[in-house]
Amino acid sequence: MAGVVRVLGEALVRLYYPVRAIDGAERIPAGQPIIFVLNHPNGLLDPLVLRVATGRASRFLAKSTLFGNPLGRLAMDAFGSIPVYRAQEAKPGDASRGAWTEPGSARRSPSREGAGPLSGFPQRNEETFARCRAELASGGVLALFPEGTSHSDPQLRPLKTGAARIALSAEAEQDGRLGVTIVPVGLAYDRKTTFRSSVLLVVGEPIAVAPRLEDYRRDERAAVAALTDEIAARLDAVVLQAESRELLAGIARVAGWTSAAPDDPAGRHRRARELAVAYERLRARDPARVEAVVAEVRGYWQTLRRLGVRDPWALEMPAPRAGAMLAAVAELVLAAPFALMGALLGWVPYRFSGVIARRATKDEDLLSTVKLLAGSLFLFLAWAAEAALMGFWRGAVWALPTFAAAMATGYLALRFDELLRDGRAAWRALSMRAFHFNTARRLAERRRVLADAVARALDEESAPSA
Repeated sequence: MAGVVRVLGEALVRLYYPVRAIDGAERIPAGQPIIFVLNHPNGLLDPLVLRVATGRASRFLAKSTLFGNPLGRLAMDAFGSIPVYRAQEAKPGDASRGAWTEPGSARRSPSREGAGPLSGFPQRNEETFARCRAELASGGVLALFPEGTSHSDPQLRPLKTGAARIALSAEAEQDGRLGVTIVPVGLAYDRKTTFRSSVLLVVGEPIAVAPRLEDYRRDERAAVAALTDEIAARLDAVVLQAESRELLAGIARVAGWTSAAPDDPAGRHRRARELAVAYERLRARDPARVEAVVAEVRGYWQTLRRLGVRDPWALEMPAPRAGAMLAAVAELVLAAPFALMGALLGWVPYRFSGVIARRATKDEDLLSTVKLLAGSLFLFLAWAAEAALMGFWRGAVWALPTFAAAMATGYLALRFDELLRDGRAAWRALSMRAFHFNTARRLAERRRVLADAVARALDEESAPSA
């Protein structure tokens, strides 16, 4: 059963995020134990995205409450998850077993740390760390989220020391022969709560743990703190951050408008990071200029929204060939009746799952997880009920084909909606260029002026000072 859950979960992630790009995949070493350390913007989907995108069967640490019921335990066991016990999860009788603390205190909070690598940890977390060391000793892969919680903040939170403690203690247990490598990964979702959107994984410079072993033997606390700070620095280098969510979204938009390769997620992400750094430096040196650029960006974005233009690059790209347009229309026409059938069989539970998800959680970082789980459950129940009704009406032999047809046409309905959305955007761009030529030309010119202004600012900030 666990295998079925694992295959189904990974298939759903592929369906939810069909575009999964990796920037820096060559930095992931092969044939040695790895600890992936990641930011945590999207709840339980983050570790599944890592597994699917990298193809590595990573085991991740999960809070113990997720193992508290049979369904949760089945899901966690399906992915080899390892439970972590936190202070707020302690029961009244647990106090006698030792102080309950987080599994690894926060970076730059030495007062919460004990004298040794496991000092102050409850017995259960000692077992958790032992399981992690055993996994690494067997050449396995772990995935840790050192911020300690999923969130939608525009900046990384202070890191816990658990990743550093696990890595150093595992290497020390094998006398430096294990070869543990810590690999930082930044997760960047395009629209994380939107079905059929994309995600980019940015792999940073890996950290070899063995060279730090002598420092660890001399002073465990100092070595753990130093490695945690290094992990934080490497994550800072791959995670796009800003002081507010509005600014973060604006930087991402401008990066898309001004990137030399707008269709390359990795290129857009690199441009966004350059913009974020340049913004902070330029704001400190010339705030008036920054405000002028921000006002131009805000005005341009409002104009695009008012005109219904999702991507200003579409106004400048060559018009699609007639053959390609006819092929796209033919695909929609052929798929339409099957998509309609899928919509009839699954539209109500699909929409109902979105409503339930939004009522079940207000946390944006958990919304995608709840939507995926609720949608899968409600669709399965609806299809099973329809199959049972068909079997009752026409005979049992019709039940399984009905269920299979509901699944297939349901997928086509989702794809049809995606194709139709992209088709509407393409038609809007074409009609804008054909019937509102001057407006399209002015929008394109404003985008180029904005791109030139951004390029000059980047050049100035990257130039060496006299």
